[in-house]
Amino acid sequence: MLWIIALALCTEMSLVAGVMRRPTTPSPRDSPGDFVNDEVDRQISIDTVQGVAGKRVDLPCDILHPRDINDVSMVLWFKEPHGEPFYSYDARNGQSAKARLGSESRFSGSRTTFQVGPPAKLFIQDVKPADEGVYRCRVDFRNSPTRSFKVKLTIIHPPSKPIIYDTKRRDMSTLGVAYAEGANLTLDCEVYGGEPKPRVMWFLEGRMIDATYEEREVQGPTGEINTVTVNRVTLRHLARSQHHAKLTCKANNTNLADPPSTNFVIELNMKPLTVKIFGKVKIVSAAKKYEIKCRSTGSKPPAELTWWKGSKQLKGRVKNDGSTSESTLEWYPSHEDDGKYLICRAENPRLSEAVIEDRWNLTVHYKPVVTLRMGSSLNTDVIKEGDDVYFECNVKANPSTSKLSWYHKGTKLQHNVTGGVVLSDHSLVLQGITRDAAGDYTCMANNEEGDSRSNVVVLEVMFAPICRRVINEEPSGLSKASIPPVLNTIEQLHGALRHETIGLVCEVEAVPTAVTFRWTFNSSGDLSDIPSNKFTSDGTRSRLSYTPSTDMDNGTIGCWASNVIGQSRQPCFYQIIAAVRPYPLQNCTAYNNTETSVRISCTEGFDGGMPQKFVAVVNDQRFESTRPSWELVIRKPTRVLLYAVNGKGSSDPVIMNDIFLKGVAKFTGTSESVTSVNMSPILIGLGGTATGLGLIVTGVLMALWRRHSATPAKPKQPQQLSISTFGKNDEEDGNPDLIPTTDVTNHFSDKKLSVYGSLPRRPCHLEGREMPHEVLEDPDYPRASPNNFYSLQRPVRYSEAIIRTSAIQESCI
Repeated sequence: MLWIIALALCTEMSLVAGVMRRPTTPSPRDSPGDFVNDEVDRQISIDTVQGVAGKRVDLPCDILHPRDINDVSMVLWFKEPHGEPFYSYDARNGQSAKARLGSESRFSGSRTTFQVGPPAKLFIQDVKPADEGVYRCRVDFRNSPTRSFKVKLTIIHPPSKPIIYDTKRRDMSTLGVAYAEGANLTLDCEVYGGEPKPRVMWFLEGRMIDATYEEREVQGPTGEINTVTVNRVTLRHLARSQHHAKLTCKANNTNLADPPSTNFVIELNMKPLTVKIFGKVKIVSAAKKYEIKCRSTGSKPPAELTWWKGSKQLKGRVKNDGSTSESTLEWYPSHEDDGKYLICRAENPRLSEAVIEDRWNLTVHYKPVVTLRMGSSLNTDVIKEGDDVYFECNVKANPSTSKLSWYHKGTKLQHNVTGGVVLSDHSLVLQGITRDAAGDYTCMANNEEGDSRSNVVVLEVMFAPICRRVINEEPSGLSKASIPPVLNTIEQLHGALRHETIGLVCEVEAVPTAVTFRWTFNSSGDLSDIPSNKFTSDGTRSRLSYTPSTDMDNGTIGCWASNVIGQSRQPCFYQIIAAVRPYPLQNCTAYNNTETSVRISCTEGFDGGMPQKFVAVVNDQRFESTRPSWELVIRKPTRVLLYAVNGKGSSDPVIMNDIFLKGVAKFTGTSESVTSVNMSPILIGLGGTATGLGLIVTGVLMALWRRHSATPAKPKQPQQLSISTFGKNDEEDGNPDLIPTTDVTNHFSDKKLSVYGSLPRRPCHLEGREMPHEVLEDPDYPRASPNNFYSLQRPVRYSEAIIRTSAIQESCI
């Protein structure tokens, strides 16, 4: 048994020794030619493999044995012309194969890796240009002959990343530029390097559009000559559909790797497609508020919307949303807009010709627009009395006017050929005008929208001066505070005493207003000029200070004025007479009128030679009247002052103390609630005594009056009574004009009211001017207007009596 085992071991060792004697790897003693010579006799197939620089390359090696795949003992890789392997795969121990690297430094590290497969490959990472060449793979089998395979490795050098330039040599990969819609776009794609030379192609959205390229030599920054491959493409008439389209330039020289490429996204500035005004109506009314909108679509960037009315731009509120723009306009039409176009304009600010509009032809209804002017052939600076003038009223209205009216100083004019007023269509003719035709003129037109009045045209009519008014200034020496004030008469009658200076003011109307004055005096038919140093002039007024010294200085004074048109036809006349202040009122009586008012009636005294008026002052209130009669509301005992006033001043006042509603019952409830008053016997006795004394005095006065009426009396000048003179006994005064009083019943009430004594009688030339008793008691006697004045003159007071006369008499001797 042992000898059998020993025989088997010897046989195995012989086989191993035979294998070991077969050279597997070149030794230092072997020359490279030994391996070459060993392969010369054999035909070795060569495969071609391409690798991309910087990428991984796979070199194939067929290690499959026809019978047993595990028969591989060792794999060696050589790179010609080197004789030493740069990579070995040893599987002789029958265990896991171990890779052993050769001594070639270019394959150091982990760049090479062998994969048994199948298929078997040698991986070379990060291929370099020096790796290009012929590689031989030698496979040793355990029980088969050695085989070798050759692989020719070609290294492909990829080109640089393409650079896209525009015609201005701007790098479009870093610069965003938008192009106008419809424009032409020209771009250059430049690629440097690449072996073999790359093919440069353009793609639009993945579709190749250009594959024509050329090679150029360019000088580098350090002077070296480089080869560049260029492809120029032109896109004509850029369409809206190409907005945001991707344009790609690729440089390809192998299929082993993705070609480098650069993308360019087309950006377009696009024209607005639509613009429309919303809210159009057929007719709009002037001065009414309208809100309309305009919308535009399709523009990139969003369109700018502007509103235009003719050549005038309006301001609206704009809102943008993507490619849609909207503008809102608040608008008040005017008459000037009728027939015009309201335009909404949409434009892309980056495209000079990308403008579209929507137009709205406006029909505006408005009130008439009226313009008035004088006739174009008239010289408005020289129009004078007697000339013919005409006005033209221009009316613009929609709808048309239905009525046209003319106004002078606010008064409507009527067609009157006889009166020289002719209305014809849109004109007004005034024939033979006078100064009354001067003033403001307007015309007014009417339509469905309303009325409109024209501008005011002022017609100035030149005329010679005419007297406007004559004024007697307040007499010198009278205080401004005189109450009641002096009656400022606007009449021709002016009173003056001897050596009293009065101011006469002459005011005229004239156009032009540059006038000169002349004053004249006429007495008994003799007309003479007053020296110019006696009067002053200011514009259209002149003032004369006149002082009569004798009776011959009373007469007629005339004020004449003249301008460039001529002299006044008639002067302003002033009749100078001798005049004094009016005499006090006479026989003033107060009696009940109603339960809330008192009527006061008097007889007027001598008016001083001038017109007079009458004033009652009650509690600082002033009541004027043209007659000496008043109705006053008096709620408590009150003092009343009565005056007569003319241009020379006011009379002394008549004072009526404690005027009140006497004998009028005041009710706080029904009429049955009136309280009766109990009279004591003493008061009754005193009343009877007083009544008896009164009857005796009355009888004596009646006897004296009868005696006086039978005896002629000596004329006596009228005098004003004072408190002292009026207190004397009538018999001692010997005044035959004092009329005794008798008891009468007032028909307005059951009580006797106050009666005030009569004043001195008036001069004989006033005979017949007395007021009858019926007038004094007339309830329709006019009431005066209130005024607040206070007298600085000494009043005349009269004692109060309980009876009144039934008649008023005056004698003139």
